[in-house]
Amino acid sequence: MFEQLEEQQKAVQEKLAAQTIEVGSGDGLVVVRMTGNKVVRSVIIDRDHADYADPDAVEDHLVMAMNEAIRKATEMEQQVVQEWMASVLPGGMGALGGLFGR
Repeated sequence: MFEQLEEQQKAVQEKLAAQTIEVGSGDGLVVVRMTGNKVVRSVIIDRDHADYADPDAVEDHLVMAMNEAIRKATEMEQQVVQEWMASVLPGGMGALGGLFGR
């Protein structure tokens, strides 16, 4: 039983790792790509963008893009885990009957 749960949890992590989230900020100044399990794959900064010469703007937009990517990855993780729980709990008690979804 525990081995099966471990395999299913591994499958959930693999599903998240295979998903990519892309978030931009500053009208394309900064683009962050992150996996569903919150691994940053790339950060792209457009050196031709008008705001590139302003280090504070670049930093601000980088922070905004990273935070939004993390928020989206967390949402994705919650959805995948909720789907997994619905598939393993008896009688359609996914998310424990809605306790976590409220």
